[in-house]
Amino acid sequence: MSDPQRPEDYSRYQPPQSPYQQPYQIQYQGTPGYTGTTMPGTVQAIGIMAIVDAVLSGLSGLVWMITICGIPLGIYSIAVAIVAGMYAYKPLRNPPQPVQPNRTLAIMQIVNIVTGNVISMVFGILSLVFYNQPDIQAYFAYRNSQPSPPHQYQPPSF
Repeated sequence: MSDPQRPEDYSRYQPPQSPYQQPYQIQYQGTPGYTGTTMPGTVQAIGIMAIVDAVLSGLSGLVWMITICGIPLGIYSIAVAIVAGMYAYKPLRNPPQPVQPNRTLAIMQIVNIVTGNVISMVFGILSLVFYNQPDIQAYFAYRNSQPSPPHQYQPPSF
């Protein structure tokens, strides 16, 4: 039995090289009408609706948690409240942080109708409608193409 290669040939092995490929990134084509100077009122409305829904879903979840049979519904409603609260913080900051349209939150708000929260369902439907408007898509594309502002936190020196 013999090896197909001699030991001195092992160091010359070169694996096939493939060119480095960038990871897939979504790139939006901005609409020419958006200048990037102000936040559209619709984006602010989406953020305010998320805050209101976070409060209402949280209260609804606490009410459901009081009943023994409603604990799974309460857990879901509180999860929607947490996600809505975390999402609402980003677009309403000054300056706004880069954030993608959160369609998952909108769908969770629509499904929250099982807990009897009709307002959450309405907010989810409105959010999905607003996300499909061209000026809102252009705003999110512009906001995500800008670099993030530098962090203000400085680590302590030792």
